[in-house]
Amino acid sequence: MTLALAVCGWAFALLCLWRVWVLGRRLELVACAEHELRGPLAALTLATARSRPLPPTLVEGQLERARVALADLTEARRGRRAVARARRHELGSVAERAAAAWDVRVDWRAGHASVDADPARISQALGNLLSNALEHGGGRAEVRGLRRGKRVRIEVTDRGPGIVRGSRPGRGRGLRIAAQAVEDAGGRLALSSGPDGTLAAIELPLADP
Repeated sequence: MTLALAVCGWAFALLCLWRVWVLGRRLELVACAEHELRGPLAALTLATARSRPLPPTLVEGQLERARVALADLTEARRGRRAVARARRHELGSVAERAAAAWDVRVDWRAGHASVDADPARISQALGNLLSNALEHGGGRAEVRGLRRGKRVRIEVTDRGPGIVRGSRPGRGRGLRIAAQAVEDAGGRLALSSGPDGTLAAIELPLADP
């Protein structure tokens, strides 16, 4: 009898721990989706404040990013993210739209670079990297596009003291979202900081011709 009670007690404790883990994951997914909804709104608000007509491509890019965030929010109730919808597209135009939302200069040297990825997820990654660069880089950032063999590399640079990892809850969430979005596209995200600023580099495989 005592053994049976002990087994039941351990089983109940494990079930509780599993439920806590599931709820914690769902809450984190909801928090990430909320974070991503704020990103496009902040970018559009900043663009509107510049008192210039908003290019349709800029608005389209941010609305696409918001749609992905809403899809993630819906799927968070099931403890998962929305499935990335990969399609072949030209990466330079995605980089241009993302940078235009934050009024950041683009130096694109990669030429026509087609990738098989979800453009909304790539926009999501770039938006987070640009937001982070502007926050910690003294309001200055730049985007560069380069070719590296069969891969294309997008660099986001700033002149700040480096990536700040404070104790505020949620700090670093944007970088985690960016890394996951790039990983979904079969690429990788690298970060480095030095006395001259911070470099965040996205590398993606070029699509076969």
